[in-house]
Amino acid sequence: MVKVMNTPLRQKFKDLCISLGKNNKALYGALTIAVSKGILRPTFTMMDKKQEKDSRKYTAFREGLTGAVAFGSYLITDKAVEKLATHIAKQTGNLKELPKMKSTLSLITVSLTALFIIPGICNVATKPLLNAFTNDKNKKNVNPISKKQVNFSGYQNLYPPRNFGGMRIGGV
Repeated sequence: MVKVMNTPLRQKFKDLCISLGKNNKALYGALTIAVSKGILRPTFTMMDKKQEKDSRKYTAFREGLTGAVAFGSYLITDKAVEKLATHIAKQTGNLKELPKMKSTLSLITVSLTALFIIPGICNVATKPLLNAFTNDKNKKNVNPISKKQVNFSGYQNLYPPRNFGGMRIGGV
């Protein structure tokens, strides 16, 4: 049998795994995903030369903003849910169950944050922040087409006029 050497690196890895196993929160996975998406998605978007430059800028900005908003939102909602869990445990007299309550509420909160809070903040903040950061004065001011500009007189009637007088049989 081969004896495995107990190196300091292996011991640190083992300690990390044990620590994460004992204190595993949904928050850790969510934060890791938020940071990864906030860095990698904009990077890969800007590397895609098949798309227009303005489209890449907008998409990369939106993805980076989403990652930053997600990271902050997860931290804030997790702190709030810990206080809520403590309050609930004290009110119900179940302080022994507090770690389980925190874990369950943390998972629910991470899911609800991803579903409602992050998209809501991003939808409100993307356009003003993008305009503030780009401040592009070369943009063309495009006005929507008004009814006065549309010319309907040049279109041909595709269907011949029909006589609807009299009685029709068969619904035709």
